[in-house]
Amino acid sequence: MSKDVIFKTFRTYKYPYVYDRHTNSLVRLEEDEYAELAQVEKGELSAEDSQVVGKYQEQGLFVPNVVEKIEHPGTAIIESYVNTRMEQLILQVTQQCNLRCGYCVYSGIYGRNRVHSNERMSWDTAKKAIDFFLKRSWAIPESTIGFYGGEPLLEFGLIKQCVDYVKTQVEGKTIVFNITTNGTIMTDEMMEFMVANDFMLTISLDGSKEEHDVNRKFSDGEGSFDVIIKNIKKFKNRYPSFDENISIITTINPYMDLDCVLEYFNTTEIFNDKNIIFNTVNEVNLSQSIDYDKKYHEVRSFEYVKMLFALVGKLDEKYVSPLTLRIRGSIEARFKDVQGRVDISSIAHHGGPCMPGVMRLFVRTDGVLFPCERVGDVLDYFAIGTLEDGLDINKIKALLNNGVLTENECEICWSIRQCTICSAQLNFDIEPTKKEKLEECAISVKRVLTDMYEISVLSEFGLVK
Repeated sequence: MSKDVIFKTFRTYKYPYVYDRHTNSLVRLEEDEYAELAQVEKGELSAEDSQVVGKYQEQGLFVPNVVEKIEHPGTAIIESYVNTRMEQLILQVTQQCNLRCGYCVYSGIYGRNRVHSNERMSWDTAKKAIDFFLKRSWAIPESTIGFYGGEPLLEFGLIKQCVDYVKTQVEGKTIVFNITTNGTIMTDEMMEFMVANDFMLTISLDGSKEEHDVNRKFSDGEGSFDVIIKNIKKFKNRYPSFDENISIITTINPYMDLDCVLEYFNTTEIFNDKNIIFNTVNEVNLSQSIDYDKKYHEVRSFEYVKMLFALVGKLDEKYVSPLTLRIRGSIEARFKDVQGRVDISSIAHHGGPCMPGVMRLFVRTDGVLFPCERVGDVLDYFAIGTLEDGLDINKIKALLNNGVLTENECEICWSIRQCTICSAQLNFDIEPTKKEKLEECAISVKRVLTDMYEISVLSEFGLVK
């Protein structure tokens, strides 16, 4: 395909389409137009000699490639933002946990991650982290402080100190506190404290007792389901108005019966009004393969199809599983994205990297700073500073601009505007190279093409959002 005009053709069962990179738009074609553009893609016809290209150029599409540099648009403002607009502080108050879940990222089955340890954050480090954060978040009206582990409630005393201290330091600004817990050690005092301070609380629960206890066990091998359910019921009975602050997070894994998990949440009364969040096991740098059985794929596909039918008004929303809610939102966003016709800039970068240190600042127990809790906190590559030395702006900019690894390829890639590659997705040991990035690029291109096909079919069935 000509490097001067960048586009991608494909077809659904009914119609042919073209995605134009320059305007980030999706256009339905006539059959003869599709055939000619396919020739251009194959190099059998030059873009300059194509009447179809000329026709659409008159409409503002198929503009010759203007991208001259791969650079994230946030590069110019990142230094200002990390010093004035930090949104969320995450304190790793401990690296220890009272559970030993089989799929945990800290269980030893991941190649570039730590394992559970007795490292814990001191009050001095926590106080410095809070001061560091508040000093750099003054320009926005609301910020979040989260507590992370291991199991963060093992350090409940430190959490109380942090919350009390924040309240003495903040005036005229909203601070939202959040915590994700396995729910096994919540005492009456902890519940009362979280309610009094309006915490956003996320509790890990993998469905029914049979499904949950397969993975989420205490160190002695005993399942944790009974303890968690007891605590959730107590919380609900004592503080019914706090229910809207509680979410349940479920990690879909090969050892569960997904159909049973969905049935459990749909039919168990205490979860009727809960926000159920579904995650999947992280497969980046996993040292063992994950094999989901045929039934898992059947159930997931069925729930996905139900969501698609609801999107186009063919199925009542009440039949749509929360398993697919977040996916639905992303489909609607993609559909809207390719309707806008916004021209690409001469300086461009794919999506994926957030604003490191702005959207989130993760503080390890010893005061080393990372972009978020999802990156490996043992890799120097992801470290963006320390509480003592401050932020390393050069490292932040490098993480923001991981497209530089594949700069030449990105400049002419048809899917750059739909790509969402974060460095945390790359499989590497010390720091990523072009090879690892290109491996992820190949996966991304396939995903983007699938997405384009999907939203095209949905439009054929009446999706107009």
